[in-house]
Amino acid sequence: MKTLKTQIPILLLLLSSIFICANCEREKKTVTYCFTSDDQSKLLPHYTNGKIFTFVNSYGDERKFEVVEVEQEIIQDYSPGGMGGWERYYYYFEMKKIMLKDYRNEKKYIFKIFRYPIDYLSAQTKSYKKFPSRLILEISSNDSEYAGYGSLQTSFNYDDPTTTLSSNGLTYKKIHILDRDLKSYMGLSPDHWEHLGGMFNEAKYTYYDEDYGIAGFDSYDGQQWRLKIGNKH
Repeated sequence: MKTLKTQIPILLLLLSSIFICANCEREKKTVTYCFTSDDQSKLLPHYTNGKIFTFVNSYGDERKFEVVEVEQEIIQDYSPGGMGGWERYYYYFEMKKIMLKDYRNEKKYIFKIFRYPIDYLSAQTKSYKKFPSRLILEISSNDSEYAGYGSLQTSFNYDDPTTTLSSNGLTYKKIHILDRDLKSYMGLSPDHWEHLGGMFNEAKYTYYDEDYGIAGFDSYDGQQWRLKIGNKH
């Protein structure tokens, strides 16, 4: 009986992994890069619709952001046809998208967490073969006012080195620091910076923890915004 009890958690884990893979796979002849069991804790399960995250600065001012959309889907990578060319479709990959709204200006921004082949060019030429992959997070704004300058996105790989961050009595141990120098981005003039809006479009540094999400950010005006106690979980 003791042996059976020991085996049950292992069996449940195996069944869970099989279910995740079976639910993600698409075509037998085309590879799908699915989330792994190790990825699950990094998909921000506590970022649920309607949840509000509050950040405070050293003056006690607050900024609130609400989760307004959460989606998990399978995407097929492709190259759009141009100048009369045909679209080319490749492998599939799994992605989780989380959209947040800034209460201050009603603008929205998006987290995209997805598993993607490291050598994506080789993977495109051999969609039937699975290559080593990595988990990536991408942050972008949905503000289209300056769409001509690109999506103003920034990203990192979860394989990158991490650091720690302590604030408001909390310590985050898996921090990635996203450095966005908008001042040199596509030659935008200073008059344009203030119109870009959104937390990540005005943040010089964003501190992202693998398990808890956004722990804080430093804005261009020198203010340090940190996640308020009670929002960590």
